[in-house]
Amino acid sequence: MTVTVVLKDEAAHIVERQVAQGRYPDAESAVTAALMLLEDAAMSWSDVDAEAVRHLIAASDAEGGEIPFDDAIDHLDKVIEAARRR
Repeated sequence: MTVTVVLKDEAAHIVERQVAQGRYPDAESAVTAALMLLEDAAMSWSDVDAEAVRHLIAASDAEGGEIPFDDAIDHLDKVIEAARRR
């Protein structure tokens, strides 16, 4: 399905700036990313597997209290995705 959207000036400038800065290859990608963020923001934290988060914290403590940020985000993304599939 294809949907055509007309953005007002302020929103269009944001999209143009994001593309110009190289964050997204094109306007469609920028708008898609924004929509995905909206969907993520609407997620209920009650959907998150608290035990998986506890496990991540325990693993961090066992490794001296540090897990690289990107690793933590990747793990939490997997936990959230699994919760959505339920």
